[in-house]
Amino acid sequence: LGSVTKQRFTPSHALAMGLRAEEALRTVTFTADDPRAVRYLKGETLELAPGELRTVADSVPAKGYALVCIDGYPVGWAKVQDGMLKNEYPPGWRWT
Repeated sequence: LGSVTKQRFTPSHALAMGLRAEEALRTVTFTADDPRAVRYLKGETLELAPGELRTVADSVPAKGYALVCIDGYPVGWAKVQDGMLKNEYPPGWRWT
């Protein structure tokens, strides 16, 4: 499922692949033809436009791990902070 280091849970990539978008607290969805989908798969940090982060409730803070989906299918995690998506896609899987 993930690992705990320094009192913090880090979700595994396998967990991301096993979730549906509606099961995650935070979700960012791109379409397959969105250039940011390829940039995510390359491991780049992305900027989020207002309203692109979906949360299950208004009480869920915007800061934290978000499930990144392409056309509704999960592809991995990203850390959301200050309107930026810090890529957590596994380095060995990144496009070159």
